[in-house]
Amino acid sequence: MDTYFISVKTALLLFPIIAFIITTPYIFLQYHKYGSIPFFRTTIVYSFVLYLMIIYFLVILPLPSIEEVKNLSTPITQLIPFHFIADFFNETSFVLTDFHTYLPALKNPAFYTVIFNIFLFVPLGIYLRYYFKCNWIKTLVISFGLSLFFELTQLSGLYGIYPRPYRLFDVDDLMINTLGGMIGFWITPICYLFLPSRDKLDELSYERGKRVSYFRRLVAFFIDCFVMLILNMIISYLIPTSYRINYIITIVLYEILLPWLTKGRTIGKFIVQIKVTTESGTTPKFYQYCIRYGMLYFLILPAPFYLMWLFGMCSTLVWYLQLVCLVLIIYLGILYLKFFFGFFLNWIRKKGILPYEKYSKTILSSSIKLPLMENEKQEIEEEKQDLKKTA
Repeated sequence: MDTYFISVKTALLLFPIIAFIITTPYIFLQYHKYGSIPFFRTTIVYSFVLYLMIIYFLVILPLPSIEEVKNLSTPITQLIPFHFIADFFNETSFVLTDFHTYLPALKNPAFYTVIFNIFLFVPLGIYLRYYFKCNWIKTLVISFGLSLFFELTQLSGLYGIYPRPYRLFDVDDLMINTLGGMIGFWITPICYLFLPSRDKLDELSYERGKRVSYFRRLVAFFIDCFVMLILNMIISYLIPTSYRINYIITIVLYEILLPWLTKGRTIGKFIVQIKVTTESGTTPKFYQYCIRYGMLYFLILPAPFYLMWLFGMCSTLVWYLQLVCLVLIIYLGILYLKFFFGFFLNWIRKKGILPYEKYSKTILSSSIKLPLMENEKQEIEEEKQDLKKTA
């Protein structure tokens, strides 16, 4: 049992690292496909990742020393099907007609190891049918394939790290694990009694994807900033002018010309499936892009640099100009705080538009295309059949 606890503990300790690595591509994928990241769907996906980590560590841990493995003389393969049945009768005193032998037999490793290997793959079958919508053939193949991967991992001595296998490649494990996956597949309908179906999860995700959240906007913004950084480096290499000129060229090319040509999309907006539109839902005019992104990138975001420049200017001016400079600093500071306070207030309220959207009369709209649900597909098929009959 200590071996099992070590494996689970190791998986739990490493899970935050793995979760951090997969979070960024997961966010991009969810926003691009659904336009939202529902909590329940995310919980299922990350629990599946944790489950895979746990069963993997159960296969490879604990790790022995290389010297210890070199001295092993135990068999490395067991290729006789159903050999676990013979092991059970050889290693236990089980007698079918004697009830007193039942409990000791159940406590024997020859029994509970087999049961454990079955239950180990039951969650896999549930995940495959419930979330990934696999039929029984796919579930069978994936369960067998994953079990084979684990057995080959053991047979290879952990991919060649060890001079020989330190665990047995057992053909019975392939059958038992696959059986566990199929049991999980067969009992999955029970989950539908207290969990929403996968189609319902998709429907809720798409429904939430119609609204453009501020986090979704931020994801697109940071992606665009990264792309613009690369574009700015290229422009700086091709056009060796001042960084201010290169900044202006980058913004004009990427945030004004590109959305104008692509009907409101940049790379970041395309990934998270949003686009710039007018308040009525039409494609904005060129001047509206100029107002929107001119205010954002030339007034709002550079405001701290303007403030620092004014602070520097104050020390070189006469007293009355210093007073004017101080008034400008206070005014810009208030506007800057007002913008960010309004931004986070709107984030909390989940409504409202930002100043540069107000003056440019543009908004961000979701470009997610809702797929046909099963009932809608069925209605379309019935209509097609009716048309064929009337024809």
